[in-house]
Amino acid sequence: MIMKTDGSYAFIRFVILLIVLISLPSAAAGQQDNYITHSTTSISLRYWQISKDYSPQQYLQCPPDSSWETFGHAKDYSKYDSGNWLLRTTIRIGDSLNRQSVLGLFPKYIVTAYDIYWDGRKIAQNGVIGINSTDEQSGLYNYHLLLTHELLTPGTHTIIFRISNHQSISIWKWYYGDFLVGTYDAQLKGTFMDSYKAFIIIGLLFVPFLFNLFLYFARKRKTEHLLFSLICLLVIADSALSQIPLFMDAPTTFIYLQYYLYHFFTVLFSILLPAFFVYTFSIPKKSIGLIIGINLIIAAFFTGELSIFRTMSFVVLAESSLITGWALYGRRAESVVIAIGLFIAWIAYFFNFAFDGISTTMVICVSFSIARQFAKKEKNEREAQLRSAHLENELLKKNISPHFLLNSLTSIIVWLRKDANSAIKLIQALAEEFRMISQISALKQIPIVQEIDLCKSHLAIMGYRKGANYSLAVSRIDERESVPPMIFHTLVENGLTHGYETKNTGTFTLHRQENANHIQFTLSNDGDFSKDESPDTSGFGMRYIKGRLEESYPGRWDVLSQKSPSGWETIITIRNE
Repeated sequence: MIMKTDGSYAFIRFVILLIVLISLPSAAAGQQDNYITHSTTSISLRYWQISKDYSPQQYLQCPPDSSWETFGHAKDYSKYDSGNWLLRTTIRIGDSLNRQSVLGLFPKYIVTAYDIYWDGRKIAQNGVIGINSTDEQSGLYNYHLLLTHELLTPGTHTIIFRISNHQSISIWKWYYGDFLVGTYDAQLKGTFMDSYKAFIIIGLLFVPFLFNLFLYFARKRKTEHLLFSLICLLVIADSALSQIPLFMDAPTTFIYLQYYLYHFFTVLFSILLPAFFVYTFSIPKKSIGLIIGINLIIAAFFTGELSIFRTMSFVVLAESSLITGWALYGRRAESVVIAIGLFIAWIAYFFNFAFDGISTTMVICVSFSIARQFAKKEKNEREAQLRSAHLENELLKKNISPHFLLNSLTSIIVWLRKDANSAIKLIQALAEEFRMISQISALKQIPIVQEIDLCKSHLAIMGYRKGANYSLAVSRIDERESVPPMIFHTLVENGLTHGYETKNTGTFTLHRQENANHIQFTLSNDGDFSKDESPDTSGFGMRYIKGRLEESYPGRWDVLSQKSPSGWETIITIRNE
């Protein structure tokens, strides 16, 4: 029993000792000063106290300790928004610093004029302190102060910032800024890294910006190209804005402009990227209004001065992921590539590389997707051209086939015996049709009036051959419009072959109808299709029509051929891009 009791006390003493040892670092961390050693690269000054500066234009008289209050724990900072203030903290130098290291003091995003005091001695001034906005003159945005080795002696030193801030014209306040102490090498490296990142982003995005802007004007102003171009321009402007102070002596108040522009860029990006996916994946456009409403409400009521970037980055990723998930479910083209880009963007978000990481990743992936679409489109166009060339040759053979020529020559002989003038007209019509076919067969599109003339010429030839009366009426035709060659000619020829074996009169009607989504051509006739025989909807003629339509309107056309109350009709629908 005694051995067990001694063991219990030993265990308790061990636990107490362990707790004390664990608490030692916390106690050190809670020490109310900023500790610097020879190995310090950079620290952010903390443990600030604040006091009102009642005589800002006189020699600094340090207020008594009772006048100072701890800064950083107040729930309401509004009383510090503007005016004249004194900020102080202490720096403890633990050993002799490396004489070869050059240390400096680097104020960051402090929108004010200020003087800097080291152990009660004024060592620097940035701007001119005033008691109102007229007297006050802003300092330089990129200001830094060399700390000489004379100042950096081992021991504890007091730093006081005498602040004048009467130009509070933004939600951004001076106390959102920071004061860094560190080596010049570390600060220059950080600045260079930020600049490299910004210029890499600008270089990566400038080419897709111009390319998509060109595509917007070259491809019938497709909205998705304009949206993507604006997204690239937005990220370029965001990166360029951060570099302006490196190329000009910007005042400290330049951060006001940065603050508002960064917020504007962030909110606009959160709207444009999901809207781009809505157009890319052909989602109902009314969802864009919902996206705009949600994002504006979140930006206005659920974000703060320092949280808007991360919050809106999360929103745009969530919305884009939902849209892309829907596209994946529907097996929409390029949805897999976009999904991979979004996965990488989520990783960038969780590693606090939100706006730049998301925008750059998505631009690269979307550019790759567009390149894939163009490669696929070029391949399809090449195949369509080969099909059209083959169909063109077959059509020429069909129109000058021995059967057609023999029947036409026989008709000419008959008309020569009966009526020489009619024979001459038949020869002229036949020659005119062959001439037009030879001129247009190799073209991708021809004026619709030329196609109508070709149809009328063919009806005249067949009328002479059969001793019949065939005519073509047109309705609401836009004479400035172009169509693939011989598509209506082929339909007229099929209709004559299958619907007028027993009829000596016939009327064909070509009607055009247009709305906001498509253009529709309806070619109808009054042929006799009461028998089983009907125009071939799967033979060579229809294959030719479909091949020509695909060549001119890839993926945007439909053909419907069916019986109608008066005969037969074929409806060609061409959807807008």
